Amino acid sequence: MSREMGVGIVGYGKVATGAHRNWINNREDTRLAAVCDMTEVRRQAAAEDNPEAAIYEHFGDLLSDDGVQLVIVTTPPNTHCELAMQAAEAGKHVFVDKPFAMTRAEAEQMIGAAEQAGVVIHCHQSRRYDGEYRAIVKCVESGRIGEVQHVRRVWSQYGEGWTKWGIEGFNPTWRIQRDYGGGMVYDYAPHCGDQVLRLVDRPLTALSADARGIVFSDEVDDHFSCLMRFEGGATAYLEASNMTILPAPHWYVVGTKGCITAQGVNSQITVQTEDMDVAETMEAIHERDQLYENLIAACQGEAKPNVTPDQLRASMGLIDAIFESAKTGQQVAI
Repeated sequence: MSREMGVGIVGYGKVATGAHRNWINNREDTRLAAVCDMTEVRRQAAAEDNPEAAIYEHFGDLLSDDGVQLVIVTTPPNTHCELAMQAAEAGKHVFVDKPFAMTRAEAEQMIGAAEQAGVVIHCHQSRRYDGEYRAIVKCVESGRIGEVQHVRRVWSQYGEGWTKWGIEGFNPTWRIQRDYGGGMVYDYAPHCGDQVLRLVDRPLTALSADARGIVFSDEVDDHFSCLMRFEGGATAYLEASNMTILPAPHWYVVGTKGCITAQGVNSQITVQTEDMDVAETMEAIHERDQLYENLIAACQGEAKPNVTPDQLRASMGLIDAIFESAKTGQQVAI
């Protein structure tokens, strides 16, 4: 297969230099055609890392590049809507890092722009492909634990690393600044919440949430939790915190016939059902390349995006509801 799809990246930060650059270069049917960044030091880094790519300061120049068919938007969340819409209106397919947008209203604008232009809009929901999650999904889909009744999903971390995750040449603390879309809700609800929504796979009906800046930021939340209620009675507890010095198990899934636990990302999972005297461990399932396979196939008209517009609406609706409930102290009907 020839290297035929030209990919342009806007925002040459940590995700661009790591995950995105790696998957593009590891495929035979894609090439990194262009990089755009507003800061000189990041353009210099992009030029050194990618000598065959065109380097642009202005996004309009990248969009005018006929060698670019797919644009990856990997900038802070507050810019996703504008940049994605510009790319779609320029006739480019769009792959947006999470969170897809700042609000569901922005997501609707982005989806509408892509539909109007007849291009694919996709989201980098990479944690759908974490190894422990794929193993949990396989176990649930096999029916081994019966019907899922409750999910406890916890993301635990601690320290200054999260608050200073930026890169040379750009605001290194944007993750704890409200204007940029910082905070644990924007950082992890799109990942962990998306996992829960897909695993329970029933309409979310109500939510009660707490989101607070406790130690690491005066502007945004460094800890949030919420109780999610689904049609049919299933529930989920979702928490992400930069306050957890002692790590918590990442997963506990309760079904009508058994349970599943997992300690962390890409860990083994433990399963015990009503007919088992001893719990069984299962290995993580590594399928991350499927995300990029689907993205390229969708752009080539050979598949539908496996992160669908309705799923993006649900993910952003979840974020809107978390913020609303945390602000009002009331349960929010979805």
